[in-house]
Amino acid sequence: MSGLSDSFELFPQLPTELRLQIWRHSCHQRVVEVLYDSDNDRCTSSTAPPAILHACRESRFEALRIYKKSFGTRSHDPRIYFCPDLDTLYIPRPSFMGYDDACRLFTELVQGTADTINLAIDYVRPSIRRPWETYNKYVLMQSFPKVKEVDLVLENGESAEGHEVQEHEHEHVHEHEDIGLVDPTGDLMALCRLLADVKESFFYEAGTDYTIGDAKEEFYEQPVLPPLVLKSKVISSH
Repeated sequence: MSGLSDSFELFPQLPTELRLQIWRHSCHQRVVEVLYDSDNDRCTSSTAPPAILHACRESRFEALRIYKKSFGTRSHDPRIYFCPDLDTLYIPRPSFMGYDDACRLFTELVQGTADTINLAIDYVRPSIRRPWETYNKYVLMQSFPKVKEVDLVLENGESAEGHEVQEHEHEHVHEHEDIGLVDPTGDLMALCRLLADVKESFFYEAGTDYTIGDAKEEFYEQPVLPPLVLKSKVISSH
């Protein structure tokens, strides 16, 4: 991207409208990882900023019409470039406490989340899942008013067979990394069972008992889930 004007010497001579259209088409879908640091009340990310921001002055000007600095908090200004119409917000599972209270309250603690359309969270293997995680994940999903579908992220290279998907410990090796979400491979029936078990756990943990009037009539209401889609994660160094 940064060498476009050097490798194509006639690019600066193109009409301005055409150049700007090319820059706009250079903005592609990304998976933007965002971690909320409750100790410091700030968001961090290992996702690299869009390359178009650094190509040239013209490309940066056009990119800033698309990407906005997002995910600020009460004590820290937003610093992560994000486009709700293009990008997927990926909230990975913290390895120590899992999806804890801070994750459940993400949209209350972090500013500028209301326009998020594409959301991804980690699948958590039942053998390591902490008691509070399923409910917290349900509340987290429901707190995004515009999200219509949620990606459940399986770890890179793992199989759903036997539900032995390993949990993501989220240890950074590289300062910046590119995350991709792709359709998982493996036993289709095992993937379907895994997804069914996930939904059942949400129904069990987030369901509500209601009592009506003096008759003490009780009934059980199942939670309303957004469509859940299994995805495998692939990571490349930036």
